[in-house]
Amino acid sequence: MKIFVTGVAGQLGHDVMNEVFKRGYEGIGSDIAPNYNGISDGSPVTNMTYIQMDVTNDESVRNTIKKYQPDVVIHCAAWTAVDLAEDDDKVARVRAINVGGTESIAKVCRELACKMVYISTDYVFDGQGTKPWQPDCKAYSPLNVYGQTKLEGELAVASLLEKYFIVRIAWVFGVSGKNFVKTMLNVGKTYDTVRVVNDQIGTPTYTFDLARLLVDMIETEQYGYYHATNEGGYISWYDFTCEIYRQAGYTTTVVPVTTKEYGLSKAVRPFNSRLDKSKLSKCGFTPLPDWKDALSRFLEEIEKENQ
Repeated sequence: MKIFVTGVAGQLGHDVMNEVFKRGYEGIGSDIAPNYNGISDGSPVTNMTYIQMDVTNDESVRNTIKKYQPDVVIHCAAWTAVDLAEDDDKVARVRAINVGGTESIAKVCRELACKMVYISTDYVFDGQGTKPWQPDCKAYSPLNVYGQTKLEGELAVASLLEKYFIVRIAWVFGVSGKNFVKTMLNVGKTYDTVRVVNDQIGTPTYTFDLARLLVDMIETEQYGYYHATNEGGYISWYDFTCEIYRQAGYTTTVVPVTTKEYGLSKAVRPFNSRLDKSKLSKCGFTPLPDWKDALSRFLEEIEKENQ
């Protein structure tokens, strides 16, 4: 099987490409930089076939993907800077990447009759209430530009294709790139006390574990919408931070605050990011491991990187 992966310099794309090679498949990676500029950790991704591709250039997308004739496209590339997406001078670019780029890729997949995986987010919902969101729920009401553009990307994929997997994730962390865990580790080294919101509830997603699931999916024809985060129950960002510091051996004091008390964020954040993942097991997929176990393995990996 030949697999084309977008956004390979990012957290998820990096781990997906490594999983592709681990399974013995042929992988082609793309990103916007002329040369691969992701983490160089000696893993197979550093030896992949890499091609520069700007997803906002429809002609480039079509010509590049058609050249390689993949059996599957796993679309990890996206604008994910949630607060920056709210800036008036950024909105057009965010839309070009998350909507236009996704639509261009979906059109090529339809032309080639190949499978497509689209990575989406809990931000497509309004984040209200306490009930976990179901993957096939259509009660969309995004709170910010990022969520709206990711939703429009979803709708483009679903309207153009039959062989698709739309996978919503939340609270992502991985070895390659910036994320909440790395940020809190850096903050914890600098300050004795940190304030973290305790009224936004969800579950983290370790890209290493998610990558395994995504490749499991493309080996099947169980198409449709899915939710995929690590197991271990629903927690707040405050809970997550406490566990990060506990496992890292930090003595930093973590103070719980409400979103209103915390302030700062330009984009409105969802309070309820609970995603129901039971469909995974029902469709024969192995759920992701417990988030505490995932965090432990992640901390071991970044410790290796720092040695």
